Amino acid sequence: MFQESSNQVFHVLTDGENYYAMKLWFLRNHYKEAAVQVLNVELDIQKENPLLLSLPEEFRVSILSYDNPSTNQIRTEFLSIFSDSHYLLPDLFSNLNKVVVLDDDVVIQQDLSALWNTDLGDKVNGAVQFCSVKLGQLKSYLGEKGLSQNSCAWMSGLNIIDLVRWRELGLTQTYRKLIKEVSN
Repeated sequence: MFQESSNQVFHVLTDGENYYAMKLWFLRNHYKEAAVQVLNVELDIQKENPLLLSLPEEFRVSILSYDNPSTNQIRTEFLSIFSDSHYLLPDLFSNLNKVVVLDDDVVIQQDLSALWNTDLGDKVNGAVQFCSVKLGQLKSYLGEKGLSQNSCAWMSGLNIIDLVRWRELGLTQTYRKLIKEVSN
């Protein structure tokens, strides 16, 4: 995964039901010299946090063909979005500046060092673009506000997150506020 495995720490987030099984599995199975920390997120967050550990949600969306909208050809795409778990990362890893997040269904086939060394500039999140779906095509799902019509959607299975920038912008607090507004 990375050229220098002794500098790696994998943080595996799981729930109380799977915590001991995951911990035992990683005690018995090693990846070179990398450290693995299994975290029962339910214990760490339940006290003061309304967000829960959850898998990314997948949605099936039907959209007009972007290449030729005049044909009224409708296609169906599957989009996966951040879960509440992504919004917990800045608090769970308060001593880290950056994380590479991999969903549990991602298969790694080469060295990920280039991801870790990616300069995000002033951006918070780096991800794989999914340009067969443009944000403008999702306005009936997302609303009109603040969307760049031609911006690509992104895959949530692999993300590089600048936790420092995330904290500066208060993204977790904004998300919590939105969740509270929607649930009231």
